Amino acid sequence: MAPTNGTEEKVQEAAQDVSKELREMGRELRGRANDVRKEAAKSLNSVAATIRKEVRDVGAGTEAMQNADELAKGLEKAASYLNSKSVEEMGGDATRVVQRYPLRAVFLTFIVGLLIGLMLRGDK
Repeated sequence: MAPTNGTEEKVQEAAQDVSKELREMGRELRGRANDVRKEAAKSLNSVAATIRKEVRDVGAGTEAMQNADELAKGLEKAASYLNSKSVEEMGGDATRVVQRYPLRAVFLTFIVGLLIGLMLRGDK
């Protein structure tokens, strides 16, 4: 039995409504991801400054200060990357890295999953 014109119109309207909702959700998610990206960059810069300050305050030796400075520079470099790229660009970068180094990506994913699992497991 063939659907009537009224049914076809209702299906098309429903499909358009769903499409509109998905676009709105995508916009909202991108906005939230950008907020998280900006906050993460601020946090990385703050941690870098804290590392430098703490090493100076405890009067650490030259080697410890150099190591702390290298660590802080790495954090600042990561913050700079986050500030300079959109979420979409970072996704593209991640895709290229995974395509170039698939075994490393699988290993890293395994390790991160293992760590998250251990953290969620707690004291059990």
